[in-house]
Amino acid sequence: MREWLPGAGAPPARIAWTPSGGTPVRIQEPAARESADKTKVWRFDSRPSDKALAYAVKLDGVELKLEHGWFEFSYYLPADSRVTRLRPGVRVRGKKHVAADLVPVKGRWTVVRWPLDGPETAAIRRDGGKYAEALELGVLASGGPIALEIGGFAVGAGSRDREGIYSIPLTPETQGAWNAVTGLPGFAGVWPPGGFTQKRTAPTLPGEKEKVFRFDAKGNALALTFRIEAPLADTWLEFDYFLPEGSKIKSVNPGITVREWNGKRRTLRLPPVVGKWRKEKLALAEIMGGDTWRSGEAATASSFEIGFLGEPESSVAVEFGEIRLLREPAAFAPLVRPQWLEESGRLKRTFHIEDAPRKGWIMALAAPSFTLWVNGRELGRGKFNNSGVWTMHAGNGWPVAAEWPLDGVLKAGENEVEIEIAPGGARGLVALGWEEDSRRCVVVSDGAWRNVSGDAVKVRPIGEPVRLKGLDIYPVRRPAAWLPEVRRPDYAAVPAYAPACERLKVAPEPGKWGTVQENGRWWLKTPSGKPFFFNGIQTVARICENYGYSDWARRAYSSEKEWGDDAAALAQRLGFNGLAVAATADAAFAAGARRGMVYFTYLGCGDGGPALVNRQGQPLPGLADPFDENWKSRLRRRAAEAGKRWNRDPACIGFFVNNEAHLEGNLAGRSSSGFVYSEACGREFVRWLRERYRNDLQMLNLAWFGKAEAEYLGSFEEVLVKKPDPLGKVPFMADPTAAAALAQIGRRLGGDERDGRKGRMRKDFDDFAVHTVKVYAGYVLKTMREFMPDKLIGSNRFMGASTEAMLEAWKDYDLIAWNSYPMWVWKDATYTGRQLAEIRKAHRVTGKPVMLTEWGVQALDVRMASPSAQLLTQKERGEGYGKVVKQVVETFPFVVGMVNFGYQNLADSEGQGWGVVDNEGRPYHDFISGIVAANRWLDEYFVGK
Repeated sequence: MREWLPGAGAPPARIAWTPSGGTPVRIQEPAARESADKTKVWRFDSRPSDKALAYAVKLDGVELKLEHGWFEFSYYLPADSRVTRLRPGVRVRGKKHVAADLVPVKGRWTVVRWPLDGPETAAIRRDGGKYAEALELGVLASGGPIALEIGGFAVGAGSRDREGIYSIPLTPETQGAWNAVTGLPGFAGVWPPGGFTQKRTAPTLPGEKEKVFRFDAKGNALALTFRIEAPLADTWLEFDYFLPEGSKIKSVNPGITVREWNGKRRTLRLPPVVGKWRKEKLALAEIMGGDTWRSGEAATASSFEIGFLGEPESSVAVEFGEIRLLREPAAFAPLVRPQWLEESGRLKRTFHIEDAPRKGWIMALAAPSFTLWVNGRELGRGKFNNSGVWTMHAGNGWPVAAEWPLDGVLKAGENEVEIEIAPGGARGLVALGWEEDSRRCVVVSDGAWRNVSGDAVKVRPIGEPVRLKGLDIYPVRRPAAWLPEVRRPDYAAVPAYAPACERLKVAPEPGKWGTVQENGRWWLKTPSGKPFFFNGIQTVARICENYGYSDWARRAYSSEKEWGDDAAALAQRLGFNGLAVAATADAAFAAGARRGMVYFTYLGCGDGGPALVNRQGQPLPGLADPFDENWKSRLRRRAAEAGKRWNRDPACIGFFVNNEAHLEGNLAGRSSSGFVYSEACGREFVRWLRERYRNDLQMLNLAWFGKAEAEYLGSFEEVLVKKPDPLGKVPFMADPTAAAALAQIGRRLGGDERDGRKGRMRKDFDDFAVHTVKVYAGYVLKTMREFMPDKLIGSNRFMGASTEAMLEAWKDYDLIAWNSYPMWVWKDATYTGRQLAEIRKAHRVTGKPVMLTEWGVQALDVRMASPSAQLLTQKERGEGYGKVVKQVVETFPFVVGMVNFGYQNLADSEGQGWGVVDNEGRPYHDFISGIVAANRWLDEYFVGK
């Protein structure tokens, strides 16, 4: 570590750059004496005309590697500062300068530690950049002058105590404790929208606490923010709070800001406790949510926050007893990512262990294959994906590491690990760890590895993963040696209900499945002619969207069959008579069939493309170009293969052909209009325009452009060259977890946001989109009927709403699939009037029965982000489940089935708690009691119908 402090020798540079020619660096006392450790600071004062300032730190005589290196500085900006951005940067030896972009903190001293191996330098490191030659702190402002104080600079390397060994203490440590006696630190701040008061006072509720902090906010929100850095892997936030009786708080929202994500935030929503003291203890990793984030760049919280959100027009009053930051080791700490070894042959790493090691383990994967030794003992062989026959559903692209225990293999003193990677696209990852004395240690594949010539192995960072595409290796996978013994819940002990009504009884049966209407109510129909109602559940699989459950199931069961039997048994015990997609494994379907359950599956008919594309070249998710002959041939081959598999399975009722395709009118505002520029679709668009305008180009130009002759097309074909834009700004839900996006969806329930004055060009594009979907839906149906004539063919699973024209394209399908969630009214779990109208429209337009293929309710006590949850507890959730079932069945005689979403939570994708079990397979007992009660009601309702 190297440090530069004011008054301890010359500053790194005597002049800071500004547009007006530079400003001198002065040493003086700090303007804000909040921190007792700062007696001298460097002060920068620019001219009034300056909107930028940069200060350089040359690293003469300092060998600073980017890998695991960091640049730290403390700074102070006045509360009224016009500075808008801080830009810590690095100039890499032989390369260019790169910088981060940070939002500044004003009015208090703040410490920033910027990692030199973060995403900003990833491209330079991949290009061979290794060492920093200079550091720089840039400042941007909306206006001058700029006044800035710096308390010091420091550089150093990461958390390795010995060369290449990462470690953390096993003994818990308190990093900070704040209460009404010690006071709040200078780096804490309070944010209310409408002003607040703060005081130290006696608690409202007498007891152990003599003094508390009390905050009273005029508005309906309050957040206490601590701008202090903490590692995500092993830091815990603990606080106790009191909300007075009568408080109208909707949720308690602990959150963090992730330094490596340039200020991106993660927040939990917890149910509030009113009228008594409540203590919360949360791992920062829990606030991050899920597990797959650990394969990316995130490592540090630059601040943490405790927030309270009340109902509209309410106010917030809250008392705090004590707030603490703790360090406690997790099974993925120290958080360090292995790097790709990009050489074939025998590669090795030596390292020293001080004391007798215990709880040792090693993980490895390599392409195309590898052999692994530790201390001369061959542990085994493996490949790039070591998942065996039990792969994650829709997660086959994940590399999966093999894992071995190292107890009795590692030793005190010198140790050596070797991996031999076979030639041919060679790359590999290795991670190993152990515990010794009072520390936990990890070694990973990195630049310290050597080949047989003694040269450093070429390495590459793993990089930030694509969403839900990860690496099944440490630190995403927790080592078995660092976990408690895995336990399986006793599903035989959960509440159970076996339906007695014939309308809920169904079993696998060969022959043709169908639908039937009797006495005004629609039903599904078995091959023997028996009407029934499908009551199903989905997401019964190991899925990458919920890695924690996937990893638990892999450790808890010896085979996929054994797991499937348990999962299907639990679903049936709760009263479900079937399983369905989305994200349900074939092994679960098979297990259900062995227990007499039936299922709906899925054939993504648009998969493989070629995709429809818009004027920017962006593909339309879900649909393929239906005018493309190659797609038609590929679909026929897939249908033939699916037919061979499903036709002979008497438990398979049918399937759906698309999921939430971007069709006009859907809830999220997505659209298929304008996606006309794929090759075959483009030709059809030109033909269609010629037909609509009777081959009269002048008529088209006048209709589209009016008097704007400069925009006129020279031919019908030129529409594919000029690509006019009829759409303007179209609402689009880019981030399904964002609060703003959810608010947008809520607004769409009140009507279409898009401008109704579309113009003739927009109408033509919209009408052609309907034509395209009709051609697509028609060809898919014809093909499926040919190869699977006995199965029910369900439509696209519509996303909560649709235009009548788009619905008509699917009217010849056996049933209309509808995804819709009752999640728009606080403390309620029923559909709104607009949602009911959309479901009713689906039947009215098509004349076909409807199946609710996705629906579910959530509660805040699962301790996730849960952005759409409107209920507080699992008990409320169970009651809400029953309300929805009753509302749907009593309101819609044309609904022939409901598929609950789902069997498990989605911690890594949505951060939402939809499941009947948690990530260790444990049922939410209050919720499943509600499911059983709802299924008992359903059973009684259908008697005699």
